[in-house]
Amino acid sequence: MDGRFRNTSVALSDTNLTTVYTCPAKFTAIIREIFLTNVDGSSAVDATLKYTDTSASATFSLVSTKSISADDFLRIEDANIVLETGDILKAQAGAANDLEVTVFVEEFLKPQG
Repeated sequence: MDGRFRNTSVALSDTNLTTVYTCPAKFTAIIREIFLTNVDGSSAVDATLKYTDTSASATFSLVSTKSISADDFLRIEDANIVLETGDILKAQAGAANDLEVTVFVEEFLKPQG
């Protein structure tokens, strides 16, 4: 089964928990890598990263209020987070307009059954 690759990015304009990526219908997705980038040139920002398992109606923390220095980033290599249809990756910043999130995802079409 061959996968298709996608990049998706979100600039967090407020301090609310914000959807970064939702696994589409009929797919399983593997989040391969994540960048949390502080675009503020003078202040650190706290970053939180969570995912929602919609089949379990539960949200779990991956990164919790991790401080990222000014003009720096946190790279999560080989993340290999598996999401099923409807599961959601979310991010939150401690300050508005300071954090950008980029994820590299491989999506696999589920066989018809």
